[in-house]
Order: sequence, then C-alpha cells, then structure tokens
Amino acid sequence: MIRRTPPQSAISMLTGLPPERFVAVAAALGGADVARLMLAAKPDGRARLLEMFADRELIRATSAVTPEPAATMLAGLPVSRLRGLFGELPEPVRSALLTALPAERRDELLGELDNGQAQGARAALYERAVTAALRRANTEVTVPAGAPAGIMYVRAYHRLVAVAVCRGDDGRTGVPAAENAAYRLRAHGALCVTDQPIDPQVRRYCGGAREQGRPLDVVTWAGERHDGHLKRTLATLLS
Repeated sequence: MIRRTPPQSAISMLTGLPPERFVAVAAALGGADVARLMLAAKPDGRARLLEMFADRELIRATSAVTPEPAATMLAGLPVSRLRGLFGELPEPVRSALLTALPAERRDELLGELDNGQAQGARAALYERAVTAALRRANTEVTVPAGAPAGIMYVRAYHRLVAVAVCRGDDGRTGVPAAENAAYRLRAHGALCVTDQPIDPQVRRYCGGAREQGRPLDVVTWAGERHDGHLKRTLATLLS
C-alpha cells in the first residue's frame, strides 16, 4: 500500500504507525521506496522520517539515487549520527554530503571524524571544488577508469590535458603525478592543481619542461577567486 500511495499520503501513513509495525514495514521497503518518500517529504516530514528509519535503511536509500539527492536526504541528520554513517557511504555521496552541509555543520562533522577519514574527506571535497572550477573554464572533465585519487583529464579545443589535484602539496608530489598521468593517457599536456604555494624548484622544473616543448605547469587554486589564474594556465597548456 505504501508503494502505491502518493508520497505525502504514504508519509502520513508511515509516521502514524505504531513503532513495532513501522519496523516491519520499513524492513519490507526497498531503498528506492525510502528514497522516494524522503525526497518528496517537506522538511518537517523528512526530519521525522530520518528519526524513524534505521541507519541501514538510509544507506540502502542512498544507493538507489545519485549522490546529490542522497546528500539531500542525509543532510538533515544530526552530526552525531552522520559521524557513524559517514564511513559506510560511498565516496561520491560523502563528497556531495559535505558540499550540501552548511559550513558550520560541515566543519563540525569533519572535526568528529578520525584523522584519516577527515583528511580523505577534505581531499575529496577539494577535488570536487577543483572539478567545478575546471568546468567553469569551459572544459570537459573526465575521471579515467581506475585512475588514482585526484587524477582526471580535461578536454578543450580537441586537446587533452592530464590533471593531478593534490590538496596540501607544494607541487613536488602533484607534478610527477600529472606527468605520469599525461604519459598514460597520451595527453598533450599536464597540470598539477594544489591549494598551497608552489615550491620554487618545482616552478623552475615546469618552466624548463615547457622550454623543451613539454606542456607542463602547476597552479595554486584555493577558491573561486583563483578561477582566472587557473583558466589562463589551462589556456596556455591547450594552445
């Protein structure tokens, strides 16, 4: 009956069930059923459903939709509960969730995670932000199948540039990673994007590579204020 009933009526039916009956009904619903109700619910109704459904049922629901709707479903959970769920979510959903959360709640959640989880989450969030910046530069961004974390390529003007996104690096790790990716992908050029100042020796190395006819560069990007610099660097590599 829940599956056949329009979402708002189905939500009212669910929230009106006695606890023991709700448990049985929830266990019988598929992930897509739960996602349908969550996404159709008004804020108050979604908050109530989040309280009622168990973690395992919410995880099933996130697997039935793309990352952004999954993040919308989970964003209303308290940080104390998100902390336990976070490690069970696939990476695209984790990044989408961190993007969807207000800055204060995102920082609170990251502060609750263990150091390894927090570092991985920050790196993935940075990669997601750089991907958006590359797309704002009017390039097509693709992640190669089986590529290491942070490796992608951009295509524009019928040319390909391999990109290594390395949060917390001064270029000494990211530039070799970009070069290796360019070699594997047979790309026209290579670019390292980082949020840190660039090591002077790395800058000299990249300059020497360009003098030898190997399009290679490294750029600092730490927010939309750096979009122009990123776009100009890409344009040089693609020319």
